[in-house]
Amino acid sequence: MQNLIKFTNYYLRLNFDQEEQEPKLKHWFHRLKKLDFTTCHIFLLNIYYEYEAKRLSIQDFEKILQYLESYFVRRWIVGIPTRALGTTFNNLYKQVKEKNPENLVDGLRQVLISFEKTQVFPDDKLFCQHIINEPLYNNKSSTANERVKFLLESIEQSLSKERVDTLPMSLEHIMPQKSPLRKEWQEMLGADYNKAHKEWLHTLGNLTLTQYNSELSNKPFEEKLKILRASNVTLNQYFRKVDVWNEEEIKSRAEYLGNIAIKVWPR
Repeated sequence: MQNLIKFTNYYLRLNFDQEEQEPKLKHWFHRLKKLDFTTCHIFLLNIYYEYEAKRLSIQDFEKILQYLESYFVRRWIVGIPTRALGTTFNNLYKQVKEKNPENLVDGLRQVLISFEKTQVFPDDKLFCQHIINEPLYNNKSSTANERVKFLLESIEQSLSKERVDTLPMSLEHIMPQKSPLRKEWQEMLGADYNKAHKEWLHTLGNLTLTQYNSELSNKPFEEKLKILRASNVTLNQYFRKVDVWNEEEIKSRAEYLGNIAIKVWPR
C-alpha cells in the first residue's frame, strides 16, 4: 500500500507538473506535457522511485529526461509512427537495468541507440535531413504546429541566456502562405517560384517566431526584414545577414537550425 501511494504521487507529478516541487523536474515534466509525450511515464515512474530512494542524482534524472525528449522529438521529426512506443516503454526500465545497473543514464543511452526499425532513435544525419527537407507546419493540425513552435522555442532558448517570452508569439512563414504569390516574391524565388513555394513553404527553414504576424502577413521580403531585424528574438538575428529569400536561403537557414537542434536534442 505504501508503494502504491508513492507511485500514485509520482504519477500525479508527471501528469500535473504544477504538483512537482523541484523546479528542474517541473521544467522537464512541463516540456513532455507540451509534446503530449506521456507514453514514457511508465518508465519514469520507476526512475522517480530511484531518484526518491537517492540512488539517482537530480543531474542524472535531468539527463534521462533530456534523452527521452530527444528520442521523441527525433522520431517525430523523422515521421516514425508512435505505435511501437507502448511496447518500448513497457520493457525499457528492465532493459536499462540489465544494460548498466550502476549507471542508468549510460544504460538508457545504450539501449535507445541499440533500437532498430520501428523503435529506432534517429541519428544526426537523418534528423537534420528531415529538418531541412520535410514540411513540419500543418494547416490542419494545431497539435503539430504547437510542436513546431516548441521546436523553435527550444532552439531560441539555447541561443541566449536572456529569456524572451515566447508564449504570446506565433509561427510566421517568411515566404508567405498566400497564393498566388505577389510579383515581388515571384521575382525573388525565380522562374520555378511555384515549385519552390510548394516544396519549402512549411519547412522549418521558412518558419520563425514573432508577435507581428498580422503586420508581416503577405508583405514583400524587404518589409519583413525591417521587423525581423529589429526583433528581440535571438532566432531572428539570423536575418541581419540575409538580403534575399529563396530556395537556397531557406535551405541554408534550415541547415543552421538543424546544427543547433542536434545539440538541443542529443543522441
